[in-house]
Amino acid sequence: MRDITPSPADRFVDDDRLDRVRDHISDANLDGFLAFSPSNSYYLSGCYAGMYSRPVIALVTHEESVFVGPRLEERKADRTAWTNRALLYEDSDSPFDVLAKAVPDDVDLLGYDAYNARPEWVSELERRVEPSFVDASEQFLSLRIVKTDWELDKIRRAQDLANAGVEAMFENIRSGVPEIEAVEAVQQAYYQTYLDEHDEFDIGTANELGQYGFASVLSGPHALEPHSLSTARQIESGDSVVGIALPSVQGYVCEEERTFLGGDVGPAVEEGMEALVDIREQVIDRVGPGESVAELDAWTFKEIENAGFADKVQHRTGHGEGITIHEDPALNAQSSGELKPGMVISVEPGLYFHERGNALRHSDTLIVTEDGAERITRTNADVLIMN
Repeated sequence: MRDITPSPADRFVDDDRLDRVRDHISDANLDGFLAFSPSNSYYLSGCYAGMYSRPVIALVTHEESVFVGPRLEERKADRTAWTNRALLYEDSDSPFDVLAKAVPDDVDLLGYDAYNARPEWVSELERRVEPSFVDASEQFLSLRIVKTDWELDKIRRAQDLANAGVEAMFENIRSGVPEIEAVEAVQQAYYQTYLDEHDEFDIGTANELGQYGFASVLSGPHALEPHSLSTARQIESGDSVVGIALPSVQGYVCEEERTFLGGDVGPAVEEGMEALVDIREQVIDRVGPGESVAELDAWTFKEIENAGFADKVQHRTGHGEGITIHEDPALNAQSSGELKPGMVISVEPGLYFHERGNALRHSDTLIVTEDGAERITRTNADVLIMN
């Protein structure tokens, strides 16, 4: 086992993070937060392990902060973790014995991310330490839902990559081009923008999809599978093509999606796209602090219903973004809560014409401000026709 004091450069350190975490620990009447999941352990430590097949945790108490992971992550922990300590175990060590060394003797009650934690990891650590574990999943959600200035900076940097990727879509999505060829151009745009503007940070820290600088171009019926990867399918006249840009910088994602219409998609699809563009812009204008996430979604659906396309809706109006692609707040009629300054959301109502093999969806990323919202993705979001 190695016990080191990380030495990250200032640019990797979120100066507001530990104070915010400790305020939440106090509010919850706990002695500390213990994170087992990739996103939450990253949130508490600043170190995102490359793989999570071995146990990885982060712990913050009122006095201590610790990252624990395999020795393979030693250099990354030293370079990026803002914790007081990093404990790195060898494959010859018992990882849970090492994890137990991270837990101070003077704590009694630790909150952990039960929604996301692997139960076997929790039980192995729980039987080795004295403190009681309680479910603090809601506290983790509350912590992450409003971003710090440091987090917003990383999302804005990812936005630069997303904008460049979508601009590449405008140039490369056309009839006869394989989806995967268009994606190659998007990825190249990410990389060039990263090299030109943000190379002091890490690009494409692993996200929930397990991708690195994720992008996809989905055409025709394939676009009815919104979370699929691009294939060799050639884009055809009559397709609607959904281009998805989801790059990340230092572990923070920015989403930008555009739909391109090619050839004769038919009047129903054209009318659906026109209605969707208009309704989505109205939704974006409504976003601001104090707005109910449920009411935003319900209003959006009602407008789509009034336009005659209610049967083409199959998902919510949008979702939060940050360390992962999908996080709170959800713009969903089944959700509760209001938007607050510092939240980051997508606005992406969609229409799906299964009988015709067409999907329609633009998506933009917004930062909720004190008096409204800032739309940080900025490519053309009108009715888009393929070249």
